[in-house]
Amino acid sequence: MSKLVIFLPDVGEVVHELTEAKISVGRTDESAIPINDASVSTHHAEFVLSGGEYVLRDMGSTNGIRVNGKPVNEAKLCPGDRIRFGSVEGVYEPDVKGPAQPLPPREETLPVPAGQSQRPSDFGNSSPFARKASKIDTVKTAALVAGGVAIVAFLVTVFFALSIQMPSF
Repeated sequence: MSKLVIFLPDVGEVVHELTEAKISVGRTDESAIPINDASVSTHHAEFVLSGGEYVLRDMGSTNGIRVNGKPVNEAKLCPGDRIRFGSVEGVYEPDVKGPAQPLPPREETLPVPAGQSQRPSDFGNSSPFARKASKIDTVKTAALVAGGVAIVAFLVTVFFALSIQMPSF
């Protein structure tokens, strides 16, 4: 049976047997393989069984995944592959044992809070409604101003007409 051995700083070595066709890895307890570490995203990665072998896929995590020290979005796993989820390391051990690959040199990975993420350069408005153009219609504006002036002039005329006193006989 294939397994993933994870090396947690405070706990030590934790072994997870890979028995399902799709196995989620993340910081949440709802993940099949929960990893409670700040550098691991809530839905970090998943193992997918394909042709009798597991493929590891990044699920859009903040700190990514590395296989044998190289950043990857998707990788077909081989015996002894070293996997890093954020700053947490592990090793993939399938049913058939093969030569283990040496662990790449450890590099310090600092967690990046999502609040400090940068907006992608190709980011656009995701609203399904088109934005209204903010053009100023000068003819319409002039007609409204003229109408307003006419109303004010009419009101001033009515005021003065009513304020005139009628002569008494």
